[in-house]
Amino acid sequence: MDVKWMRHTFKCPTRTGIAAVLAMIYLILFSTLAVGFYVTTNNQTIVAHNENTAAVALSATESGADFMRYQMAYMNLPYGTTTVNLMANTSKVLGDALNGTPNMGGSVVTVSGGAINIPSATGWIKLDSTTGARFRATITQKPATNVLVVTIHGGTSLNTSTRGVKLEYKPSSRSQALIGISSITMSSSAFTDSYNSSKGAYNAATAGNNGSIDSNGNILLSNTVKINGDARPGLGKTVTLKDTASVTGSTMAMSTLATYPSVTLPVGATSLGDITMSSGTQNIAGGTYLVNSLNLSGTAVINWTGPVVLYVKGSYSVTGNVIINTYQNLPKNRVINFLPTCATASWSGTNVCVGDLYGPDTVFTVSGGVQKYGRIIAKSINNSSTGGMHADDALGTPGGMGAYQPDFATYDEVP
Repeated sequence: MDVKWMRHTFKCPTRTGIAAVLAMIYLILFSTLAVGFYVTTNNQTIVAHNENTAAVALSATESGADFMRYQMAYMNLPYGTTTVNLMANTSKVLGDALNGTPNMGGSVVTVSGGAINIPSATGWIKLDSTTGARFRATITQKPATNVLVVTIHGGTSLNTSTRGVKLEYKPSSRSQALIGISSITMSSSAFTDSYNSSKGAYNAATAGNNGSIDSNGNILLSNTVKINGDARPGLGKTVTLKDTASVTGSTMAMSTLATYPSVTLPVGATSLGDITMSSGTQNIAGGTYLVNSLNLSGTAVINWTGPVVLYVKGSYSVTGNVIINTYQNLPKNRVINFLPTCATASWSGTNVCVGDLYGPDTVFTVSGGVQKYGRIIAKSINNSSTGGMHADDALGTPGGMGAYQPDFATYDEVP
């Protein structure tokens, strides 16, 4: 037997088997790599999709937060707003601004279950049709406080996942020098600015820019008038600037009308009758008083020796070099309420008025070199005084809680 031949005949099949095994191993290896590559690619696609969805949801949430910050900043809560009616009044004011707009999608702003949902508890405000970005807002009241909590959820219509943030809103410290309910006209070199009486006397060198003016009607400013603050007209009304008149702040119209009820005389006010003085001095203790008519002129001096709340029934006129000394020189210590029967009130000359004046049914005229420290709320105001209207930041928002601003220290993410 030829051994060499046998060896030759058995070697070939053995090598062919090894090649087949190696080929199968490579096939399995490549198949495994292909499957791994597919799985990796698919996972990356899923991760990218989820990250994109999360990014869209976050962007929608931020857009919703900006939207609500704007709405809260330009609210004008009605006179008499308290912690008891805060949610109802907030719903009314936001409803006046939002109801009927495309954002609401046919829904209306209401309080339901102790919350205000915008546009509704199940609806969304759509931002983008391509990505499906959308958001909704929920407003609740922090128990027994004037703090509003705004929660925003943003997401997409293509995915159920959302992002949420929560932020507390508190009443802003916005001051007003003049509020003329039906109109404000300012001319000559009249100007406004602000100070804080709780921190000391007014100083022109350090005066602030909170001397805002508001009206439900139009605002007309001419000559060299300067408003160091906002000049906000009523809904659908305008601010007209003539000559070199200027406003340092916003001239955007208010989103809703401001309401101020007429003055009613409380029981127990002490009557001072008619006060007419052109000279001499009167020292009057603090208290609550009714004055039929007040006419001060010449060099008359009145010293209030304590905090006073004064109700004016007939007329109010101050002219000349009259001096009225308010207790501690604080506007809050001299509150003057003008009854509906007082049709007009006027100041002229070079006198100084320190106080918080409220007369929603009274037409006010201020001229000459009169200086006003505090605030005037009137039916209409015509001011040409060169002395300046100095808003007091220490005075609370008149009758209500005003606009709301976010407290960023309370920012928190929510599910």
